[in-house]
Amino acid sequence: MATLFQMRPNGSMVLEHGSWPLPQNSTFEEIAAEVAKIVSNTSRDQIRDLIAIFVFSVVVISFFNSTLTSTLHLRDFSGPWWAAYSRFWLSKTLASTNSAQVFVDTNKKYGSISRIGPNHLVTDDPELTRTILAVGSKWRRGPWFDAIRIDPRVPNIVSERDIRKHNAMRRRMSAGYAGKDIEGLEDVVDERITEFINSIDKNWLSAPGQTRLFDIARRVQFFTIDTITHVCFGKPMGFVESDTDMHNFIATIEQQLPIVQHFSVFLYLNTVLRWAAKIPSLRRLVVPSSADKSGIGVVMGLSRKVIDDRLSESEAQKHDMLGSFMKRGLTPDQAEMEISISLYDSLVFKISNECVMLTFMDRVAGSDTTATAIRATLLAVISTPTVYQRLVREITTAEREGRISSPVCNAEAQGLPYLQAVIREGLRRFPPITQLREREAPPEGMELPDGRRIPGGTFVGLNAWGTQLHPVFGDDPHVFRPERWLHESYDDDGAQLAAMAKVQELVFGHGMTRCLGIPIAMMNLNKMFVELFRRYDIQCVNSQRPWTSLCYGIFFQRDFNVRISRREMLSDAK
Repeated sequence: MATLFQMRPNGSMVLEHGSWPLPQNSTFEEIAAEVAKIVSNTSRDQIRDLIAIFVFSVVVISFFNSTLTSTLHLRDFSGPWWAAYSRFWLSKTLASTNSAQVFVDTNKKYGSISRIGPNHLVTDDPELTRTILAVGSKWRRGPWFDAIRIDPRVPNIVSERDIRKHNAMRRRMSAGYAGKDIEGLEDVVDERITEFINSIDKNWLSAPGQTRLFDIARRVQFFTIDTITHVCFGKPMGFVESDTDMHNFIATIEQQLPIVQHFSVFLYLNTVLRWAAKIPSLRRLVVPSSADKSGIGVVMGLSRKVIDDRLSESEAQKHDMLGSFMKRGLTPDQAEMEISISLYDSLVFKISNECVMLTFMDRVAGSDTTATAIRATLLAVISTPTVYQRLVREITTAEREGRISSPVCNAEAQGLPYLQAVIREGLRRFPPITQLREREAPPEGMELPDGRRIPGGTFVGLNAWGTQLHPVFGDDPHVFRPERWLHESYDDDGAQLAAMAKVQELVFGHGMTRCLGIPIAMMNLNKMFVELFRRYDIQCVNSQRPWTSLCYGIFFQRDFNVRISRREMLSDAK
């Protein structure tokens, strides 16, 4: 006896028990013939219904199997309940404009390694972070990095996932970022800061009984963009001079980044984007071009023009960042060599395209994160009277004793201990980058000290904000307190300071992913704070809502309106 489907004339189907018309020892040919006979007597509608039921059953079974597998896959790690079944929790968090704090709260509630997706974890554990990012680590950059390509077809220093290629890029670029190949680097920064200060003196000083609102958030970003473009190409773009968002560069990034970040969650979107970028009619819609009249493309066009001049004989080699990049692997001589036409027609185009991407990413990453560090630290200082007074006192004393020049030298600023404590604490309390920068666990996975295991192929995001709230910073890690970085606060031969520094420095990455632009960024911070606080009294206009700060992996900050009035400098009194 066997259970058979019996189709009724009206198309409905019932289960009936019956006997096979053939004996059990029938040959295959006999069985096949009988099946063919049954099928031939079945209507087309009945066959369609059977196929639909079969497909539906397969889909349902596959869905439940996938759901069960994904749920059990990371069952040892707690997190928001629906994050185990869908990536929409992560997408919702990224769209909240407050993802940095959400990830902090998640790790606080569910543990230092929390589940935030079907195959996603997030950690605020500094030891695990160092292990993942260590030189020689088996952890690889995950598909998250594909979402931060300017051109979906071309990886850059930030998005390159191949370890060897990424390391080769770093070797070519490290000397330029460190300033070793840049002639007069400190003079360039001095020139840009002087222009910024002159702009304040000319346009934004408030007189007694009068207030001129100065959105220092936007103007600081003008300064950092001009500085990095001057360092890259030997001349600034002119944001400070024009006091405008030239070519809608900042506005374009602020418009596109909230959308682009979702490509790091729904990975198939990256595949669609790469496919679209290969079609000329669609490419111009999804990839910025140097021929664009506004936005990112205009800046890329400037980059390409400068690079083309360098590659031709019309302009001699310059000792700026671009010159350093070309000196260390991207040289005009390579233009004469043949390369595979699968990517580019000639090496000169490859050089130009790669330089545009490298230098453009340098602008986006360097200018924005440095601006955020300046803005956040500035807000913390002027909101904490004891810190404000002590910092001004240290700068004024150093000026009176002739220990700082005008403009201040980087080495002189490094010799001001409280200033250095303020900068360290500002970076700790407000890390400028909150992107998870997910890494993929090696195939063999990883066993944790508590016995749990991270399965191979799991994506682990790095919670920069959460890491900087580690207990190593004491009982008040959420408080902006620069004094924690002073030697006088401890009596242990520097052991506590060393332990804190080891965690705080993760703000800049670790191992082969450690930020290359630290020297230039720190020079900007050192000089900017000395030059501002030696000259001006800075007051937040709206203490209830000092600024608008939106988190999309990096921060969009505006409406940080302050009142700036002149303080008497010692040089003015002489």
